[in-house]
Amino acid sequence: MIKERSWIPPTSALLAFESAARHRNFSRAAEELNTSQSAISRHIAGLEGRLNTRLFERHKRKIRLTEEGDHFFHAVVSGLENIRAGAMAVANAPGGELLTIACTHEVSHLFLLPRFEKLQSAVGEGTRIRVMTYEYDMLEALEEPRVDVIFTYQAAGTEPQNRVVALREAVVPLCSPSFSRANRAVLKQKVAEWGDLPFLRLTKPNQGWATWDDWFARVGAPTAPPSYVSVDNYVYLLEAAAAGRGLALGWRGMIERYLEAGSLVPAAADFLEFDRQFYALLTQRGRNRPAARAGLDFLAETTPE
Repeated sequence: MIKERSWIPPTSALLAFESAARHRNFSRAAEELNTSQSAISRHIAGLEGRLNTRLFERHKRKIRLTEEGDHFFHAVVSGLENIRAGAMAVANAPGGELLTIACTHEVSHLFLLPRFEKLQSAVGEGTRIRVMTYEYDMLEALEEPRVDVIFTYQAAGTEPQNRVVALREAVVPLCSPSFSRANRAVLKQKVAEWGDLPFLRLTKPNQGWATWDDWFARVGAPTAPPSYVSVDNYVYLLEAAAAGRGLALGWRGMIERYLEAGSLVPAAADFLEFDRQFYALLTQRGRNRPAARAGLDFLAETTPE
């Protein structure tokens, strides 16, 4: 067991690597972690030595993940998310309330995490927030007394006062800056000419979200049959797009950190809106709890327009 644990790098190095990989920039990682760029560089060098592989390719002031770095990044993101969720689940707040939110890993990482501090402020510092992650097909199993709020596309049967629209479906094709530059001539043409480009899509059964077929139905499909690259997790799908592996559909309200960091850029002029909505619902338990109501009100106020 001790030998196996020796493969686990220091937490400080993992945090430095995750931030640098997400921002594609050591300086931004240093600013986010309140440290120096040289400290970030030392952490990355230590990781590369420990793993005996290069994690980043460096060109002047720009960096990008190697294939090995991309694989490691996916593992680190998943691991840190699990640690965060576990810490939240066992955190002790004597005398405080517990607000339990059930959602997918993607919603937890891309939607809730960027809003977590403001959500905490909205429900009160005396309320501890616990996030339970699940797959969409486990929704019914989570209708239990210990869950207060559930995220889902399915809101039928829930009274209007017990639900809010967390996201209105609006999507735009995204790609990495390098992919955009390499395919600039094609992307400037009509979508009918995009058939030779790789399109990233989810493998999991669709539960209501817009797909490439939906987008093509509105803007026109490529003349040549599209070539798809399948990914089973939306966080990983966005990371694959950021690594230059193809075009991804980006949901407004889920992709802002990638756009702000510059790791993804729009491949089309505007978001395309669909008449679909993603909801946050109060469970039977949540309907009787002020903290859950406060959380729902906060989500209603922050719904992207």
